[in-house]
Amino acid sequence: MASEAYKKKLRQQAEKRCDNPLENLAHMSEKDVRNLVEELQIHQIELEIQNEELRHVQKTMEDTRNRYVSLFDNAPVGYVILDNAGIIKQINSTFARLLQNPEINKKGVAFADLLSQKDAAVFRARFTAFFKNPSGKQIEAHITTGNGRIRHVQMEAASHIEKQENDGPDKAELLLMITDVTEHKKIKKALENALEASRIRELEIQGLLKGARAVLEQKAFAETARTVFDICSELIGSSSGYVALLSEDGSENEVLFLEAGNLPCSVAPDLPMPIRGLRQVAYDTGKAVFDNGFMDSQWEQYLPRGHVRLENVLFAPLVLGRKTVGLIGLANKREGFTPNDARIAQGFAELAAIALQNSLNFEKRNTAEQANEDLIEKLQKSLANVKQLSGLLPICSHCKKIRDDQGYWNQIESYLDKHSDAKFSHGICQECLKKHYAEFYHGDDGSK
Repeated sequence: MASEAYKKKLRQQAEKRCDNPLENLAHMSEKDVRNLVEELQIHQIELEIQNEELRHVQKTMEDTRNRYVSLFDNAPVGYVILDNAGIIKQINSTFARLLQNPEINKKGVAFADLLSQKDAAVFRARFTAFFKNPSGKQIEAHITTGNGRIRHVQMEAASHIEKQENDGPDKAELLLMITDVTEHKKIKKALENALEASRIRELEIQGLLKGARAVLEQKAFAETARTVFDICSELIGSSSGYVALLSEDGSENEVLFLEAGNLPCSVAPDLPMPIRGLRQVAYDTGKAVFDNGFMDSQWEQYLPRGHVRLENVLFAPLVLGRKTVGLIGLANKREGFTPNDARIAQGFAELAAIALQNSLNFEKRNTAEQANEDLIEKLQKSLANVKQLSGLLPICSHCKKIRDDQGYWNQIESYLDKHSDAKFSHGICQECLKKHYAEFYHGDDGSK
């Protein structure tokens, strides 16, 4: 509805246009005056009807305008109107809440200044093309809010024409539609991380299964250890390493093999490898340890001249019972070792320890089987002798000599000595003593 001031203004304009409104009434008849008044009344009513319609149209236009202003201001996405220089002309409440920056309401702020430095450079470089033809184009960027947080946003745009008053030239504008995708990006990143973690776990399980199969095949320990090492090294991503066992006196490592990873190494294979440095930490703790700055660490002093350069190292102990009996050594991973690498290496070290225990058990079993075979052979020989003596033996009924297989007669003690393990000690019974040595015989009760 028009205000009183507006009505007064219209009245003043009408009075100026009406020059001497009553000048011609003196020359008019009463009938003409009456007809004129009637026409004026009718015209007044028409004007009132038109005025009412105009008021209704004006109200409808105001309601429509307010509705679209509300839709613009309270839209679920941020709206920003830019001029052809990229200067912000207007924003909606959604974008204002996203920014949490009262400075944005000031005129003359370039939209690119709200973006991160890298994204701002990209936006400025693409703005001209974006302004001319925004259809179907998207830009992702990072906006720094008033409280210092970084929000990830996605921008789409549409061209807009601003109508000018007084028939002035229209001005082109760019309407940016800005969606905060920060949470979406976080969820997407979390899913990607979960999928990557799942893929890594699958590779770890496959590697451990391959290592377990190698252990179950029960080949020589050196061969099994090499297989386990190769699987572990490939899975973790190291290029160098070795497997070594503790010497019998416990003073040094005895290397089974050394993988230099195509790097120069002039160290003699039989050079002693004392238990010291980071290796000793692994031996003492019984846990995997690593150092990603090995050449700058205190452990570097223990490297012999000509040794492979070690950018980083990881040692995983082989533990039997509660005693560390060897090591898997890994080195030179491009990105450096992680706690997860240490966990994986420890798992493969346990497989190698099982293979070592199997090898020791196999050696003990072979030794025991050989001892059993030797014992059985001796028993079989003894049994053969016993059977020979249990057969029919020709013996003289008078002198008690025994005839052997060659037809010779032997004293019984001589024959048994040759054909058994029995040994004889000579004595004299009571009957023979009485018969042959009566002077020494005292009777069964001891009397002569």
